Amino acid sequence: MSDLSDDPSTVPGAFAPLRDNHQMLGSRAQIPLAQRPQDRWFIAWFLIFAFTSLTADRWASLDVDICAEQSLGGLLCLYGREVDPLFLSNPQWLRVISGISAWVFGPLYLLMAWAFWRGIESVRIPAQIWGVSMIYSLTLHLWMESFAGMPSPRPLIMLIVYAPYVVVPALVLWRLRSPHPFTQAEDAG
Repeated sequence: MSDLSDDPSTVPGAFAPLRDNHQMLGSRAQIPLAQRPQDRWFIAWFLIFAFTSLTADRWASLDVDICAEQSLGGLLCLYGREVDPLFLSNPQWLRVISGISAWVFGPLYLLMAWAFWRGIESVRIPAQIWGVSMIYSLTLHLWMESFAGMPSPRPLIMLIVYAPYVVVPALVLWRLRSPHPFTQAEDAG
């Protein structure tokens, strides 16, 4: 098994397309993570999103009875009862959205956290696709939450819970607007 140190040549073969671009950078230099503090926030959010995708969304996609299972110590059941009844009713369309979040975005969050940490520019296009699809799916989700017959008894709390799933993707899209978000031109001197 290869060593995952800071040496870009040790990136596992499965992630070869996401290898650090040292050979391809030409006159570009990697910007260290210490000089990209905003990326630390993105990494933290990706890890939080990975947790929710791989727990709550996975259970929702499999139509697990959250209240019977007492998932996360009953907190999800309490959240559903007090804030988000649509989450507990778990209609088919929500299971599909949750399945995409659990089985596609969950692993992608881990990959994006790693790529932002390492400054791997080839994550740009997958992250942009993710950002657009998150904004789209959350727009649909929040519309259904508000107008599909099961409105939240506490809409402000619900919006606070879901806000990061719209704001963070929008910020990621803004962050990745440059074709070289993790590198800079090397000084000619």
